[in-house]
Amino acid sequence: MLPVIHFFGHTIAMYGLMIVLGAIAGVLTAISLGKRYSIKAEDILFSFLYGIIGLIAGAKILYLLIELPWIIENFELLVQNPDYIMSLLTGGFVFYGGLIGGLLMLICYCRKYKLKLYDMLPAIVPVIPLVHAFGRIGCFFAGCCYGIPYDGPFSITFRISDYAPNNQPLFPVQLAESTVNFIIFIILYIMSRKKIQARRILAVYMLMYSIMRFVLEFARGDTARGILLGLSTSQWFSIGLFACSIFLIAYKGKIKNKNI
Repeated sequence: MLPVIHFFGHTIAMYGLMIVLGAIAGVLTAISLGKRYSIKAEDILFSFLYGIIGLIAGAKILYLLIELPWIIENFELLVQNPDYIMSLLTGGFVFYGGLIGGLLMLICYCRKYKLKLYDMLPAIVPVIPLVHAFGRIGCFFAGCCYGIPYDGPFSITFRISDYAPNNQPLFPVQLAESTVNFIIFIILYIMSRKKIQARRILAVYMLMYSIMRFVLEFARGDTARGILLGLSTSQWFSIGLFACSIFLIAYKGKIKNKNI
């Protein structure tokens, strides 16, 4: 829709710009929430940086795992054409891999600096859908993660996308997911400010996001994301995340941890 903008002679990718804006909004929001839980701003900032590293690495690793059958089948082609390898390394990310990677790096940060992950969650969890919402707007501008053919109300048509089919009305799935992520953020933000139990905040996020992602996957038009029994890779992850959220909601025991 608008892959790049030109600013004082510089070409800026809108996807990258939205990620940066989302990260800034996320850090500032997390620092604000952290004050209510006596978490230092530097711990929020550096744990956030750890999380971003894990997010990028995890999202890329899961993408490569999904593409592994194609990589094996076309191994000779990849060897002969390094451009294909660069395309695999620079393009394509899967959010659930990023979510797992980001959480693992957050755990690493908490262990290294002897912080309690459970205390960090009320400040960190609400900003996940906030950053993600900005990211999906970036997807909309770039034309990736596009929707199925659709010519009803609010349909969108790309003209210069390198990813989505051009000149064909599509369902605005990126904007739909962004909108729901913003709603999830508002709900979690209110819960965090009311100092609702960290486990509940995490469970609510997992529950709402897994349902939303499972449903919206049916409106995704880019089907090259792994299919098993008619469900995409992300839908299977959504089922697993939904099950985990139900466990957290139903679990009555106390979570015992020293550094986690």
